[in-house]
Amino acid sequence: MDLKETLMTLEEKFWEASSAANVDLIRSYLTDDALMVGTFGVLNKETTIAVNQGQPPFSFWHIENEPQILQLTADCAVILYKATAQREGREQFTVMMSSTYVNRKSWKLAFHHQTLLK
Repeated sequence: MDLKETLMTLEEKFWEASSAANVDLIRSYLTDDALMVGTFGVLNKETTIAVNQGQPPFSFWHIENEPQILQLTADCAVILYKATAQREGREQFTVMMSSTYVNRKSWKLAFHHQTLLK
């Protein structure tokens, strides 16, 4: 599996974990110093876990375009893509996503940014 496939597999697992409010998987997936940025503000690892608890599942989510990858070092890369999703009982949304992964014995998410598209 090449780096792009590896990172997209992790992205898909994160979508699934978020949909299922699987906080144990989310916890194992993030670096200890992870940060998330979006319309919700800036969240650290623990607040990311807390806001995922009790969330309704996604009715659907899908990636809209061919993801791009920017490999910064042998152990650090950013994956970028556009996605559309909807949680049960909520409005559909489309976002541009960028996720920065670091390889610390395994690939983990260190930084994630979402830009809401209107």
